Amino acid sequence: MEAHVRPLRADAARNRARVLDAARSAFAEAGLDVGVEEIARRAGVGKGTLYRRFPTKEALVCAIFEDILVDFEQVSQEALSGEAVGEAFEHFLKTAGVMQASNQGFYDVVSRGGAEVLTPEQRERFRAAAGGPLERAQQAGVIRDDLVADDLLMIFRMLGPTTRSFEGKHSLDDHWPRYLGLLLDAMRPAAANPLPAEPWRPPGPAA
Repeated sequence: MEAHVRPLRADAARNRARVLDAARSAFAEAGLDVGVEEIARRAGVGKGTLYRRFPTKEALVCAIFEDILVDFEQVSQEALSGEAVGEAFEHFLKTAGVMQASNQGFYDVVSRGGAEVLTPEQRERFRAAAGGPLERAQQAGVIRDDLVADDLLMIFRMLGPTTRSFEGKHSLDDHWPRYLGLLLDAMRPAAANPLPAEPWRPPGPAA
């Protein structure tokens, strides 16, 4: 029998929404290292109120990343349904880079492999969302077949500093396609020399 979950009071629900909005903005601007005190200040609530809704900072990060993950899964689904497989995969990589360029918190999660802050279920969903477009592109023969999903996650980690090195969206649009083209050339079958090492694996949570 499922336990009955009491709905939040109206004021508690408002406070939770304010904390989430403040955390979403703070993480996007300043990354995961932003302090709980700053999030509470932006939300206009006390630390005690914040901790009643989210017992740890990690729980708050997971709640915020859930929204980003849903967006990323949508981007993945669009790549899976695009008729031109190569163009769909290229758009997928470009969007992943732009998402990191526009959100420091997302960049931090990707660059740290997710193990510090994400739930195992979120990490697996992120990996699956990355792997689906890769597998489709490989089946179509447009991407070399010795890459695995973990390779693509590492490539995402490499994309972040590149996209964030440009100042402003205009500069990103001007220069990003050049470096994305270089990356894609290395991923195509024609460039496929045997890879010299095993793929990087994201670390699991600390024991």
